[in-house]
Amino acid sequence: MTFNPQTSPPGSLPIHKIRSWLPISLILLLATILYLYQLGTETLWNDEYYSIRDAEDFNILHPGTRPLYFILLQFWMNFGKSDAWLRGLSVIFGIGNVFLTYKIGRRTGGEPIGIISAFLLTLSPRVIFHAQEVRMYSMSTFLSLVGTLILIEILENLNIKWIILWAIARILTTLTSPLNILILFPDLVIIAWTYRNQRRVLLSIGICLFLTGLLVIPSSVAILNVAPKFFRDFADFSPINLKTVLSTPEVFTVDVPSSPELGIGIAVFFKLYTLLLLGFIAVALFYIIKHRIQPLFWIAAWAFLPCLPILLMSYTFANIWFPRYLLFVAPYFFILLAIGFIQIFHRWRYLAAVIGIYYLIAVGWGLTHYYTTSNRVNWPGISQVITSQEKPGDVIIYSRSPRTFQNPNALSRYYQGQMPIELQVNLCAETLSQKPSVSRPEPVKITPLTSLLSTHSRFWVLCEAFDQKVFNNFVSNQFKIKEHQTFKAGFQPLQLFLLVPKSAETPSKDTTPTGNPNPNSQEKT
Repeated sequence: MTFNPQTSPPGSLPIHKIRSWLPISLILLLATILYLYQLGTETLWNDEYYSIRDAEDFNILHPGTRPLYFILLQFWMNFGKSDAWLRGLSVIFGIGNVFLTYKIGRRTGGEPIGIISAFLLTLSPRVIFHAQEVRMYSMSTFLSLVGTLILIEILENLNIKWIILWAIARILTTLTSPLNILILFPDLVIIAWTYRNQRRVLLSIGICLFLTGLLVIPSSVAILNVAPKFFRDFADFSPINLKTVLSTPEVFTVDVPSSPELGIGIAVFFKLYTLLLLGFIAVALFYIIKHRIQPLFWIAAWAFLPCLPILLMSYTFANIWFPRYLLFVAPYFFILLAIGFIQIFHRWRYLAAVIGIYYLIAVGWGLTHYYTTSNRVNWPGISQVITSQEKPGDVIIYSRSPRTFQNPNALSRYYQGQMPIELQVNLCAETLSQKPSVSRPEPVKITPLTSLLSTHSRFWVLCEAFDQKVFNNFVSNQFKIKEHQTFKAGFQPLQLFLLVPKSAETPSKDTTPTGNPNPNSQEKT
């Protein structure tokens, strides 16, 4: 028996199969590294606290609008509650999104399109962000891609089993993120066009979708109940502009911060980059239309048709054109970018090489900015300052605005000391409250400030919003500032003060500290 180096020993994988799986395996390895890197470095942000709260309070009898993610997160929390562990759930779905994007690109356009689109998706800072947060968007995108892959199988090999699985996948997608129901828009258009002469097939698909759709009736009722409050509390009623819409591919691929934060040179660089991406998409669409490649028409439909209702609502009612709501269509845009790049490569290879380098520089800048820039509150730092100096009789007073007062209390998650944390409204600043905060199952109770001042000896005051005049009125001649530190926190920094009653420093027969002001004391600035 002679050995042929081109063949594999019995029982092993053929060499050609190993070679075919090697590129996507390396991309998945890269995605795993990027998604796990610094996973627990940043503290949780507001929406992540909502997820944790909703998972802890989840009741199957009152499932709400997005029950599927919270059911899974509640189970996931049984094995750990650290920031990194909670975010790990989204990492799993994020890696799955890379693989499914590869499969869809490969099925519709070929191996190179699948590989390139998966690679571009892997390098996206915006996609990494959603794969590293305790939210449902990575999971909903995964379920949406699963449904799309099943529908491709239906369109190529019609089978009732696949139709049922497709309907179930779309229902699960909707139960994870209600806005993702818009993916049914291109689905139905594609199905209606493909089987336009087969009424029995259309009827079977319609009946199957209707029966499985009955499962989302409770969620649909919940959506109708909370929609008015959502638009009242969170909707952005400022009109959307064309620039925001056209910059969506740039947001998906690099997510550049606002122009005032950039130098002139970098701003011009990324404006040209945005035009470059739009050019890629235009080339891809021209190629699809010219050659009438039906599977690639499907990709264009999944990319653009779900965006139309969102765009219409953003123009006519309230702006909901946000990357998190558009994430479920992002993979299809990456496939279009891959198609455009390949077409340019086939005609002008040197130009394609220059464009590829330009793209990698832009994405490299975006990844560097993502991993090195923090916009989160340094809650561990705040907690460390307090813990290192706390004494018996201290209390933490957390001053919040009326809008955020009933939001989850982040400090209580990171502070591990023994002091009580008391919430107060507008202690450090006068803020307006036209939009009330999101309601909790039980309202937050406020301890009267006079009671706190009379029962504690020192006061750690954490100010979410800060106005010097308002704060001086509170301090007046009652307190002496022993400690003051500022912590960066997004748009407005947090101010931390350690206040000691001046009366406690005045010699008297009664050495017990009290919160009563001393009218004879003089404030020193």
